[in-house]
Amino acid sequence: MTRATTYLLYGESDVGKTAQLGRAARWHYDQTGEISRLISADSGWDSIDPADIWSPYNPAGIVEAWNVQGLQDPWAPLIAATEGEWPTIAATPAGPRLRMVKPTLRDGRIIGAGNRVVGQYFWEGISTLAACAMQDHIRTGRKVGEGVVGQFSSQIDEEGLDGKVAARTWSMAKSAPSHYGQVQDFILLDLVPRTGKMPCTRVIWTGHEAKGRDDITGIDNTVLGPATVGKATVDKTVMKFGHSFHLTSQTAFTRKDKDSPAIISREFRAWFVKHPDEVLTKMTWPTKVSLSVERSQELLRRFPGGYIPLTLSQGIEVFMEFLAQSGRAE
Repeated sequence: MTRATTYLLYGESDVGKTAQLGRAARWHYDQTGEISRLISADSGWDSIDPADIWSPYNPAGIVEAWNVQGLQDPWAPLIAATEGEWPTIAATPAGPRLRMVKPTLRDGRIIGAGNRVVGQYFWEGISTLAACAMQDHIRTGRKVGEGVVGQFSSQIDEEGLDGKVAARTWSMAKSAPSHYGQVQDFILLDLVPRTGKMPCTRVIWTGHEAKGRDDITGIDNTVLGPATVGKATVDKTVMKFGHSFHLTSQTAFTRKDKDSPAIISREFRAWFVKHPDEVLTKMTWPTKVSLSVERSQELLRRFPGGYIPLTLSQGIEVFMEFLAQSGRAE
């Protein structure tokens, strides 16, 4: 194995993207005994079984998780993470500081918690990592081609535990157009390709869905795909990954009779074929699976609707099983 296979799972909020990461972690661990690592810029990972999240108090956990939301100066730590480094908190005279630790390798594989091989990396997600990077540009007033605009500061008097009062200041601003381009290039042209070179089985990214601008017509909201940052065209993002799935949910309200309360049911899907938007029916959501024609047809025969139903008993791991059954490298 020379490099990881990259996946992208994208969709609107509350379609189960994080839950699918948990399923993938459990399936891979049961198959190989290898753990997974999660780098998340989202609010948390509550939809993953807490028993599966590793901590010093839960050494049997199979997912090492790191929340980078609000991380100051995130650029170097994120790049270091693509090289297998992992964070620790070091005590310094100036207070606790983040420190990245170089990986321990065994037969070329990264070793994680419990002296176990790290078989998968999860990056959650494209749009929230971009937001984290944009916030750092604003916070520092960084000049990238153009400086931030509308810059101002806000100050409070803050009393410490020793009773001393000192002023504390925050810098505020709005990003300039050049910041959007730099962040998008950092995520899609640097970070994503780097993760594809990691010495693990697979890397799974998540992202939100968005409507972007058509490059030819210049019309906004006429192209569908994963969200990145700003007004960039979104339909080409899926091509950066080996396999890209669009996750959706459909909610139905039914009643036994007119006097009965509504019964709510939800159906979750992971689309592997392009499919029309429910409202803008002439526009399609992009997907991608890197398979031979024969294997693509076999996948479609197994799931003739063009999507994998995501239920309590099956998730994205059935596609991984499909690849494993083919006998081909992922």
